[in-house]
Amino acid sequence: MTIKKHKVEISEGVIKHEFVHVKEGVTRFECRELISREANGSEKICVFKAVFGPREEHSKHRHTKCDEIVHCVAGRGVEGIEVEPGKYKEFEYVAGTTMYLPTGTGHYTRNPDYFENLHLVGIFLGVPDMNKETTGYVAEGEIQESEKTIG
Repeated sequence: MTIKKHKVEISEGVIKHEFVHVKEGVTRFECRELISREANGSEKICVFKAVFGPREEHSKHRHTKCDEIVHCVAGRGVEGIEVEPGKYKEFEYVAGTTMYLPTGTGHYTRNPDYFENLHLVGIFLGVPDMNKETTGYVAEGEIQESEKTIG
């Protein structure tokens, strides 16, 4: 019988610089890998934390190589979900809400609040990190003002 050694570490995560947006010297959006290959050797799951500043958004996209689970920890958010090709419907959520986005689901995220941050914890299933190549990230364009149905 072989005893498998597990790597256990405590950290604040690995900042993913391609997912950091700064405007006028203020960080408005940031993602950190909490559990990943780089953070602690995980090969089959990536757990991340995302913080959206007031009125910040992440444009339309999809992941072609993994499912995504998103849990709202604090704040109020809006998720646009592609309900038919090229057509998105917005859903509002608050702390305690969990969303499941199967592989290939078009979506976007926005923080509609003028004052409070939106805090999310997400999971990419079956991949070791949140790099765009790993998750099969495909950009689908900017969110149009006409698509913003929840204020």
